[in-house]
Amino acid sequence: MLYRFRKSLATRRFYRLTRAVLDTPPMPVVPGPATFVSMVANHDVQMYVLSMKSLYRRIGRGQLLAIIDRDMPDLARASLRAHFPGIEFQILEDIDVGLCQRGGTWERLIHLLDRTRDGYVVQVDCDTLAYGADLSEVVDCIAANRAFTLDGGSGAGIVTLEAAARHARAEPHRYVGIAAEALLDQLPEASGRFYVRGSSGFAGFAKGGFGRAALEDFHAQMARLLPERWNEWGTEQCASNFAVANTAGACVLPGPKYWNFDRHQDLSKSSFLHFIGANRFDDDRFAQLGQRVIAELQAA
Repeated sequence: MLYRFRKSLATRRFYRLTRAVLDTPPMPVVPGPATFVSMVANHDVQMYVLSMKSLYRRIGRGQLLAIIDRDMPDLARASLRAHFPGIEFQILEDIDVGLCQRGGTWERLIHLLDRTRDGYVVQVDCDTLAYGADLSEVVDCIAANRAFTLDGGSGAGIVTLEAAARHARAEPHRYVGIAAEALLDQLPEASGRFYVRGSSGFAGFAKGGFGRAALEDFHAQMARLLPERWNEWGTEQCASNFAVANTAGACVLPGPKYWNFDRHQDLSKSSFLHFIGANRFDDDRFAQLGQRVIAELQAA
């Protein structure tokens, strides 16, 4: 109860401190080689505008797609169109999940992998922020049709399934993602497959890379290995990590330039941060960096 109350207060404070992003100039969509896909909940519109303007200003081009709930108010949709003329919408409930589960952001992963039939796709969470001058690694990955992900904290990079499972079994954490990783070496043909403990908060998927059929196979195998927990929140990130790692030429973006936020890190060494989970609003760092981005947008 106390945690939820504090989180609610911190969230309202963040939105108050970054409210000015809604007064920044529109950022029209410019056709490009990639599509940037984000799930935008009804209460995340302002955060998405900040996140995507911070990134798109540095990338410069590419299609924008927001996955939205069917009940998103018309006013919220109009706001997104006004800030990003040319943005596309995909209704969450209309995404065909096929043989995979619904919920837990699986719809997002399925949809963006379907779109890799036609081009490169970047998944961008609303709680990410680009504030450095140079995102050349991302631009280069898109140009080279090379999949990428953020480092999820292990620092191990892309490893064999045997190595990933061995590492996970040595951890005491009960999180479903780690429980799933501990079973990866039991997948069929495990010796020829790979894994990365990355972050689905920011990940690039190559055109013609890891497709729906491969995802559905992975989903079915993991549901067999972890039947009582595979529907928990967090399994989609495991699947995203598997999809990236098993795409030829994939890479992990270099840290600390691209990083998951930690209140103890030197933020001056980073250019892109994912403000994940419980640490999202610590010390107002997200809002403070957001205000810097807003000032840039206003001056542009």
